[in-house]
Amino acid sequence: MALNGTSSVLYGTVPELVAPERRQRAFSIFYTGGVGAGALAPVLYGLISDFADVRTMMLLVAAVVLVTLPLAWRLGPHLRA
Repeated sequence: MALNGTSSVLYGTVPELVAPERRQRAFSIFYTGGVGAGALAPVLYGLISDFADVRTMMLLVAAVVLVTLPLAWRLGPHLRA
């Protein structure tokens, strides 16, 4: 819920980080990754939840969310220019 609406902002970072001649491939990877993750994550979480309790699942979701922080920090310097 907290990341709703961020995709349009993230689309704008692709041209800032990729050379013009490589943008088509970068956008295709970006869009494919987003769609693939949106399709695969519920299935994976569902399979894992068959074998785990609620507490374990909440910890797993928290860990996945925390992984995004270093990625965001790494992206920051590229966007300040």
